[in-house]
Amino acid sequence: MTKKYTIIISPSSLHPIKKFTLHQPTIVLILVSVAILVAFGIGGAYKFYEENQIAAKYLQVREEKKDLESAAETLSDIKKKETMIRNFLGLEQTFDEMTGTGGQGGPGVSGFDLGEHPPHENIAWAESPGLETTDKEDAYFEKALLLDKNLQEIVDFLQAQKEEFASLPTISPIAVPDAWISSGYGVRKSPFTGLKEFHAGIDISAMRGAPVIAPGTGTVSFAGKKGGYGNLVVLKHNNHYTTVYGHLLGFNVKKNDRVKRGDIIGWVGNTGRSTGYHLHYEILKDEKHLDPFTHLLDWRKKHLYAAKD
Repeated sequence: MTKKYTIIISPSSLHPIKKFTLHQPTIVLILVSVAILVAFGIGGAYKFYEENQIAAKYLQVREEKKDLESAAETLSDIKKKETMIRNFLGLEQTFDEMTGTGGQGGPGVSGFDLGEHPPHENIAWAESPGLETTDKEDAYFEKALLLDKNLQEIVDFLQAQKEEFASLPTISPIAVPDAWISSGYGVRKSPFTGLKEFHAGIDISAMRGAPVIAPGTGTVSFAGKKGGYGNLVVLKHNNHYTTVYGHLLGFNVKKNDRVKRGDIIGWVGNTGRSTGYHLHYEILKDEKHLDPFTHLLDWRKKHLYAAKD
């Protein structure tokens, strides 16, 4: 015999009592229905949460992809500029490990196309782009480090060139405007014997005590008296250039001092084998004498007054 259950509802004292009689199968059916509805509700909520997570992952990966594309474009532009600078400076091109060539840019981020894959189509797909993105990030990070190393090489080269240029004796050792060249480089008539002799430098005449300056960065290799030169200063500029300053009135430097272009090293004098106040100036490159006048890049031609033989 089927069990029956009576449900009594009493709203208030003013309303009649209501009774409902339910058979056991009916109650079971109701409970099963409620359980099914709850299960569907939980399942739908979980599905909604899952799709939201996938959508969030999708948006994150899209943003990462945009960032990578931007980074790739920036790296490509920098690489082009690096290549241009290397060409200009005559430096050897570097090998691009990303492309296998010495090219001017890196590849685009094209391992996957997010636009063709809606976030709710394939749950498995949502896990893979993050891994691929990480690989791309690592690759571009390595490329950025390589590019930084290449650019540092250029900076080091330019710094070395700057120091090399600064050491070249390219300005007049006497900067006063009333100085003039009284004797040029080469064969001349000796002011002492009247015979022809080779003059290894130029004589720049100026007032007694006019400052003599370093025409380029260098190190004082000699400062003292030396025969016919009188008071003499010798500067070693680099592995190639040496300059000589004779007949000085006095010294403003000593041996092993480091001087920069424009520093005062002494003053115009008349010491040694000399006929008047002037600076005897020599330039040697690889121990061979050069005409110093060709290195006076700041010398105005109107100041050139060479003595007649």
